[in-house]
Amino acid sequence: MRKNTEAYLGFALMWKEERYLLPAEEILKKEFADFKIQSEPFKPPFSKYYHKEMGSSLFKKFVITELIIDKSEIVKVKKLTMDIEDKHRIDGNRTVNIDPFYIDKEQLVVSTSKYRGNRIYMGDGVFVELELFYHHGSFQPFIWTYVDYKEHIPFFNIVRKQL
Repeated sequence: MRKNTEAYLGFALMWKEERYLLPAEEILKKEFADFKIQSEPFKPPFSKYYHKEMGSSLFKKFVITELIIDKSEIVKVKKLTMDIEDKHRIDGNRTVNIDPFYIDKEQLVVSTSKYRGNRIYMGDGVFVELELFYHHGSFQPFIWTYVDYKEHIPFFNIVRKQL
């Protein structure tokens, strides 16, 4: 891996019913690569932002693929995952939420289509946000880091060791 330009591609996947998750996972594996490491599914510990669209009792997990990407490709990846989400909508609502990210030995960066003051615009409607950085033997959060990423720092530290 070239320093600072390449990273492993990962996805934060959120769903209500597994019957909607599985086809989306198959598309991700076909388009990108098999999953190398994944967290256990968990109940997202954040606000009810997605409940109106996707319902309550949601599940989430983090997956790391076997694919190493150039970090600049995250825009293309986000656009493709937005298309996958759109193809799996029912009555206009998403059945699965897919947030691509990349991880290397020093950082975890998430892509999104939503603007906030700490996010950097990458073009074509896509922003990125540094969620975690590696310092003093562990990934560290920022004040804006989502709770689920904070709570899974041990998982991301294991991923880092396997890189």
